[in-house]
Amino acid sequence: MKITKLIFKNFMGYKQLNLPDGEDDFPQGLILVSGNNSYGKSTILEGILFAFFGSKIFTGRKAESFITYGQNKAELSVSFSLDNIKYYIYRKWGRSGSASVKLFESDKKGMYREIKKFNIEEFFEISKDQAMSTVFVRQGEVEELANIKGAKLREMIIDIFRLNIIDDSLRYLDKESKSKTHEKEKFEKSRVPIERIEEDIKRIEQENNDNKKIISEKEKIMLEYESTLKTYPSNELISNLENLYKNKEITEEKYKSYKNDFETKLKNTDLNLEDFTSLEKIKNKFNTLDNSKREIEANKEKNDKKKQATVKGMGKTKGRVEDISKIISKMEKSLQFTENQTALCPTCQSELTKEHYDNVIQNFNDELALNQKKIKEISQLIKNNNKDIEKCQQDLDKINEQITIIQNLEKDFENYQKYDIELTNIQKELSVFLKKNKERFKDSSAKGIKDISLEIERLTTELKLIKKEIAEKRATIKNNQTRITELSNEIKKMKDLEKKIGEIEIDLEHIIKAKEFVRRFVTEYMVVKRLVKNITLKADRYIKDFTSGQYGELMLDLTGTKKTGLSLKIKDYFNGQYEPIEVLSGGDRTALGMALRLAISELMSIIRPTKESPKKNPKINFLLLDEPLAALDEVRRERILKHLTKSKAFSQIFLITHTAIPSDIQTHKILVEKDHSTGISHAKFEKQSVIL
Repeated sequence: MKITKLIFKNFMGYKQLNLPDGEDDFPQGLILVSGNNSYGKSTILEGILFAFFGSKIFTGRKAESFITYGQNKAELSVSFSLDNIKYYIYRKWGRSGSASVKLFESDKKGMYREIKKFNIEEFFEISKDQAMSTVFVRQGEVEELANIKGAKLREMIIDIFRLNIIDDSLRYLDKESKSKTHEKEKFEKSRVPIERIEEDIKRIEQENNDNKKIISEKEKIMLEYESTLKTYPSNELISNLENLYKNKEITEEKYKSYKNDFETKLKNTDLNLEDFTSLEKIKNKFNTLDNSKREIEANKEKNDKKKQATVKGMGKTKGRVEDISKIISKMEKSLQFTENQTALCPTCQSELTKEHYDNVIQNFNDELALNQKKIKEISQLIKNNNKDIEKCQQDLDKINEQITIIQNLEKDFENYQKYDIELTNIQKELSVFLKKNKERFKDSSAKGIKDISLEIERLTTELKLIKKEIAEKRATIKNNQTRITELSNEIKKMKDLEKKIGEIEIDLEHIIKAKEFVRRFVTEYMVVKRLVKNITLKADRYIKDFTSGQYGELMLDLTGTKKTGLSLKIKDYFNGQYEPIEVLSGGDRTALGMALRLAISELMSIIRPTKESPKKNPKINFLLLDEPLAALDEVRRERILKHLTKSKAFSQIFLITHTAIPSDIQTHKILVEKDHSTGISHAKFEKQSVIL
């Protein structure tokens, strides 16, 4: 991969930056970024990283902090070539929070088209954290690496070389272990011991066997009952015979009832049974009673008329007595009046004198006495007449009673005779029926028929109950058989479940062993046998050159009781001994740190964490070095620069320096300047002249 162009607009100190100018592109090899401190050299490298990975690559900084003071938005465009294809990435953002990033790809005709969906880390096959650890060497990082402790160095190597996939693997294994454990617990909750299910099956099978025995026994009883029922007459014959006996019983009861009533009533009359043997006798009896009734009624009527006439005469006599009493009273009043005046007789209108008054009163008193005697005589006549009438009425009542009794006796006798005939007919019908069906009835008596009917009813009821019980038992057997099938399937499920649980347990054992293997693999194989060896081989080439051949054969090994750190030793060719890096001078340690840093970055493009890891080596193989030479003297700086000039390990190396560049170092340069009046930075690219 090679960066070809940079365009910055309102990015930190650069209001407008175009590198290189015109149609030129950045070449391969070493490119020095030179200028005084605070001129904006690091900003160029930060702009490249920002364009590719956004502001999140810089921990603790917000995107708006990269916008030039006084401006509202910024833009970055970085052109690059990868696998002979040209690309450019464009990023734009503002202080309001709006942001966009686009990636464009050139076709064979040189026309750019936008790649609509992309993930920059997947595109470059490197994470932003790895880029910050390998592509970009921050200011002071070389000195830090030169003095790094063993455990920190081991941790850094694991992070840089993506050995965090081991941690990811362990996390995945932990997650898988939890998932498997949860799955196992879930299965365990659903698991029912097979022995318990088998016991249920045995219990249900025993219940079915018991029910089958009961059904067999009940079927035998059912056949016996059905056979017994066939020996009895049909229900129709039994019903007909029962009806005959019932009709006979009812008719006989009515016959006896009417007969008893008739005989009881007959005793209260002067009649006898022979009188009812002929209708003529009864008729004559009715005629005699009827004649007597008419005679008494006529006599009673005569007495009633006589009574009425007597009562009428009685009324006249009493009226006369009242009239006489009134006249006498009036004459007394008239007589009293004559004492002072002349009075008239109320009866004859003659002058009323004492003598006349006495004569008239005497006559009235005599008449009054006569009428009162007459009233007594009439009262006695009425009394006697009432007695005669009362006797006539009594005689009449007796005759009416006798007539009613005879009429009732006649009806009772008719009913008595009627039911006597009916009873005779029923007995005849019963005799005919029994004679016709005698063979069908063992006991044709009414009691025998009743007993047969009750026995048939009992057998029929018990037969229904037996059939119902058999049906219920068969339904239970069927349901139990279904349940046995379900339980058998449940056993299969439990076996499958136990198999799954067993497989999960095996998986869990494998996960435990895999975690142990992964941990040992990281500690022993990855760090010692693979990465450390490769780092020492790569770094050794740089160290000999950077230290003028005094040091080499870098040795890294595990340290600590748990072997979690790295110890660094280097061979001093002057005395032939391996020395710990702590005995090196500051300049030699810085040179060693530079060698380690270059070796690590170089290895990033060719090594995989494990042999089986997918081959996803980072496509970014350029370096961004920020002031790596500041702590070195001129001689060591010159050696390192000469080495980097010749190095083919990286497509491009952008190296920032504010120190003087040795005159014999011929390389490409980016010269950075700053307008102190405005604070705006400017830069230009100078390409190395080729001497023919």
